[in-house]
Amino acid sequence: MRLITVDNGNTHATVAYFDRGVLSSVVPLEQYSPNKDDIILISSVGKPLSLRPTHDLKEKRTKTHFFDMKVNYAETLGDDRLIASYGLYKKLKEKEKVLLIDAGTFITCDIVSSAGFEGGYIFPGINRFLKIYSDSAQLPHLSKDLLFKDAATDLPHTTDEAIIKACEIYLKASLEEVIKKNAPDKIVFTGGNALEIKNFLSLTIRSELDRHLVHSALSLIHAHHYSQA
Repeated sequence: MRLITVDNGNTHATVAYFDRGVLSSVVPLEQYSPNKDDIILISSVGKPLSLRPTHDLKEKRTKTHFFDMKVNYAETLGDDRLIASYGLYKKLKEKEKVLLIDAGTFITCDIVSSAGFEGGYIFPGINRFLKIYSDSAQLPHLSKDLLFKDAATDLPHTTDEAIIKACEIYLKASLEEVIKKNAPDKIVFTGGNALEIKNFLSLTIRSELDRHLVHSALSLIHAHHYSQA
């Protein structure tokens, strides 16, 4: 039997294959070739899936907890934030407070500590922010690839520069304010734009990158709660 985890995000859906608890590969959902004996765990905040989980994790969320983690947040909390936070919660050091920054379609910033999931913030992701300009005015929809290229501090002198620099200021000011306000011991970055944002911020706090955090958290949930089932 294979352990298969599915991360169905707002924009992309991926499948991870695990061999004895070790991540072996991650592929787009459309490349998944199912076996009848697959054990499937799913995190889904995107479009409905035809795939059905072996174990429905939504049943483990109560008004106050997800498994043994206390959750101080309404039941509207997305699967991805909840599951990724649980993965961090189970690995916390004593009295450690972790800030989880998931930089995907939206940028979520959540605090996880020995008290459980404490709460967090939702910001527009990079592409969402840049698209605002073309949605609401006759301005270009620029590519995120233009970000973080130029360290110049003088005022922008073209419309493209003005938009790109505004996006960089938005990201830097928002995320550094979250860090300052919550004073975490460690920051964990995940999501498609995680590395770029991690490198862009002026961090003095210990940080790490985990691109497949939701998948690894689902594997951990299986190991803790279902491997003997």
